[in-house]
Amino acid sequence: MCNREPEETVLTPRRAAGALLAVCLAGAMGLVAGPAGSSQIRGDPPAPPILPLSRVRAGMTGYGLTVVHGTTIDRFAVRILGVLHGGPATDLILFRVSGPAVQAAGGTASGMSGSPLYVDGRIIGALSYGYHFAGPDADLSLATPIEEMLRALSPGRPAAGGERPRTYEASPPIPTPAGTIARVVVMDSPADAAAYNAHPLPQVAAVAPVAVPVFASGVTPAAMAVLSRTLRRYNISPRQGYGGRKEFPAPPIEPGSSFGVELVRGDVEVGAIGTVTYRRGDLILGFGHPLLGAGDVSMLLTSAWIDTVVRSLDFPFKEGSLGGLLGTVAQDRAVGVGGVIGRFPRTFGVRVRVHDEDRGRAKELGAQVIRRPDLAEGLVPMAVLSLVQKALDRVAGGSAEVRIALRARGVPHEIVREDLAYDIGDIGTASVLDVPEATQLLFGNFFRDLDPIDMSVEIAVRSRPNTALLVAARPDVRTVSRGGQVRVAVRVRPYEQPAEVSRQVEFTVPRDFPVGPAFLLVGTAGWLNASNPLPPDQQFQQLVQQEGTPPGTRSLEETIDRFEHDGKNTDVIVELVPEAVLTAVGSNANPGFEAPAGTSIPSEWVVLGRFQIPMTVK
Repeated sequence: MCNREPEETVLTPRRAAGALLAVCLAGAMGLVAGPAGSSQIRGDPPAPPILPLSRVRAGMTGYGLTVVHGTTIDRFAVRILGVLHGGPATDLILFRVSGPAVQAAGGTASGMSGSPLYVDGRIIGALSYGYHFAGPDADLSLATPIEEMLRALSPGRPAAGGERPRTYEASPPIPTPAGTIARVVVMDSPADAAAYNAHPLPQVAAVAPVAVPVFASGVTPAAMAVLSRTLRRYNISPRQGYGGRKEFPAPPIEPGSSFGVELVRGDVEVGAIGTVTYRRGDLILGFGHPLLGAGDVSMLLTSAWIDTVVRSLDFPFKEGSLGGLLGTVAQDRAVGVGGVIGRFPRTFGVRVRVHDEDRGRAKELGAQVIRRPDLAEGLVPMAVLSLVQKALDRVAGGSAEVRIALRARGVPHEIVREDLAYDIGDIGTASVLDVPEATQLLFGNFFRDLDPIDMSVEIAVRSRPNTALLVAARPDVRTVSRGGQVRVAVRVRPYEQPAEVSRQVEFTVPRDFPVGPAFLLVGTAGWLNASNPLPPDQQFQQLVQQEGTPPGTRSLEETIDRFEHDGKNTDVIVELVPEAVLTAVGSNANPGFEAPAGTSIPSEWVVLGRFQIPMTVK
């Protein structure tokens, strides 16, 4: 749950506290850990010795470590088949797995990525890529060498080699029960690899990363569509998860144990489960391939519990739950992820309170979201939408009073927007259509990098409409000169009230206003004013997609003012627009129109209806 205090956006295992200090992942055996001067947590076993790739030979045998159920680390047997050479990124080790743990999993399963492999008690690398053959050859896999993981996860090292497909050469070719392999192509997904392997070229096989499934728990279907689009750029398709959060005694984090990486934590959970490859002091390495490939990151590191391994025909995967918070994932590179235990990242707090006035009850929910701007601009709206829909617990029409409050360091006051919302079928989504703009203001405004703290969304929902129908809009003239006055009589009929409410407004036509045909537009300033309004869920998706578009303001102060006051559903706009501008907007062109003419009328209702009245300017 998000608290209103700024300090609460820094997490501890139970609440927010502490700050992410510098994370150093030094290269190879020079890896150091913890604050300056420390190298090993007292009582931790020493880091295992490394067997260099140059000494790895076909025919060597050893073992790997992973978790098949709960938190118990199991062994599986490993036999080295050869080494594949892949150019500047990294070489890969080809091996075959066997044993009860692998049989129980149905082969190398998603979630096993990062499982450390040992020969003669020395670590050689992390299980990272799997072949996708049907039948007995599901136990062929590839490993990322441990030296490459240690080097590439050093500070400032670029995430090289993440592009796919990539090709690896075996010299000499390696005999396997699936046939001799001279070349391996790394594909984006298990489906791509399986499709290729169904009809391969001679001595060429395809592999794909042993996927780290990104699961979403507590995410509603509409919000799931937003999440999928947000993560699509990283070639990740999240799936609905049912494990979520679980209370269990956290085991030691050591090679072979499961761990979680979270993007969102709380009443909405978005994260992934993988396996620890290596630990020295409070630093860990895992996965053996990227999660997002996002480089320097600050994501949540947790313990994990494995419920079972789902023996899917396509590709088996671990089904599990995330546990207590352990630290920070600070690196997400082509050859794996690196994290630090005991230091916790600052996160962005989201708090939602929904008061259902018809049922006479209120519910509060909250979540913490990672602060990386390119992810937060999709994750924050997704989390808010899920939390509101969960708190409301129904998809129904109605009306709502909405208050959105934002806080950021560097902004001396709370940024607040208050408005009314109405929709005939989905008031929950209609209530949060301003959240994408709020998120962009905090994480992606054009003028200044802010230090976002949190967002609070308070909604009071009722089934009775809070609407008024626009029944008349009559200008006193139809032809007006530049510099002339236009008076407009506006009448609205509030819902289930017998009397109409009349207002008269006037505005001056600017002297540089374009001459010729124009239209007087009268209607709500809010989302209902579109000539072809989409359902709220589609509007929400579009607004999230448009977050990278600058808002057309000239300063941060103007952007904040616009967010707080403009475009409200309760405001009636009366605006004169050249005909050419309407035509250009309809064709998605930029008309370059800088001589607005009009005004607005505040009201106490959501105003429905729209007038478009022909005018002439001379």
